Amino acid sequence: MRIWYRGITYLFLMPLVDAPARLLPIRQSVAAKLPLEIIATIMAHLTYDPRSLKACTLTCFSWYIASAPHLHHTLPIRLGPLTLRFEFEWSVPFENYSKLGLLPFVKRLWVRRSTCPYLPVTPKQFNRILRQISTLTNIQHLSIDYLDIPSFMPKIRHYFGHFIPLVRSLGLGAPKGSTREILYFIGLFEHLEDLTLVRRAADYWRDELVGDLALVPPSTPPLRGRLVMSGFKRLGFLKDMIRLFGGIRFRYMDLYDVGETGLLLKACAKTLETVRLYPSDPCGE
Repeated sequence: MRIWYRGITYLFLMPLVDAPARLLPIRQSVAAKLPLEIIATIMAHLTYDPRSLKACTLTCFSWYIASAPHLHHTLPIRLGPLTLRFEFEWSVPFENYSKLGLLPFVKRLWVRRSTCPYLPVTPKQFNRILRQISTLTNIQHLSIDYLDIPSFMPKIRHYFGHFIPLVRSLGLGAPKGSTREILYFIGLFEHLEDLTLVRRAADYWRDELVGDLALVPPSTPPLRGRLVMSGFKRLGFLKDMIRLFGGIRFRYMDLYDVGETGLLLKACAKTLETVRLYPSDPCGE
């Protein structure tokens, strides 16, 4: 019997009592005879069922090939307490995926820090995994908490350049940087449609000033999908974003504790289809 699964496998040789190994017939699985189109349809229905996808990888090689992109669609990096070695904890998932050849399957990179936000994401962490990150060529959704944008300047394309062609959705949780630096980072992704900006009460750095006024985003992303903003009350940020990007065209908005909500609604008056507001919003009406 052949088992197709990427991981560490231990093989134990067991004697066959009934018949010599050379006399056993080799039978092809019925599942392996199905057309690839049907196998792909089956896997598409199991996209949100990891347990079933893992079972499919054990069926045969063709089923493994079809299920692997769905099973390894998202690479979650959950960074823990301050007591752990940040660089080691950050690099282990990338190294494991790289050894198994799974990084090209990843379409969503999700970096979350659950506690102790006193260690932002800087080039120091990226330098350890540059070789692995260069193989992440299919990332469409990029989400990073506590990204220290100024520390990546001016060589920011060296670290994020290979993400630019395909990223359609960007999430920034408590980004560090001036208004212009954050807008410059957003403007890197020329095909960006969805944007999430979240600010937390526990952030240890203060809101920085506008920054270098000569720093202009390198492109004007379409920004025509979904906008999620929470706790982002930096004055002038939305005004600069609308002006530098030549307007915004979001169709869906989820807003909470945003200081310039009216400006957003006015800018997207012609394209907005759905907006979600909260009665407990500190900014009131």
